[in-house]
Amino acid sequence: MSKRTKKVGPTAWMGPRYGIRIRRRVLDIDRARAKAAACPRCSTVTLHRVASGIFECRRCGTRFASNAYVFQAPPAITRTAKEPGAGNA
Repeated sequence: MSKRTKKVGPTAWMGPRYGIRIRRRVLDIDRARAKAAACPRCSTVTLHRVASGIFECRRCGTRFASNAYVFQAPPAITRTAKEPGAGNA
């Protein structure tokens, strides 16, 4: 017996509707969303998506804003010597 949903996997519920390109895009988003992400604050892999663009750590409870589906850690906040209040003014 052959697998009927080999190309599109979990997006097979769409059937033949919407076209293969859209179904493959949705499949890529679903696969990326399911990957585990590490919390920038406590460094554990316990981050999960609460809503579109909102991720919460299950361990420390911190919420982060990021991309809609995939967590991207915020850039580190650094100061340069030329900024006022950096100590070398």
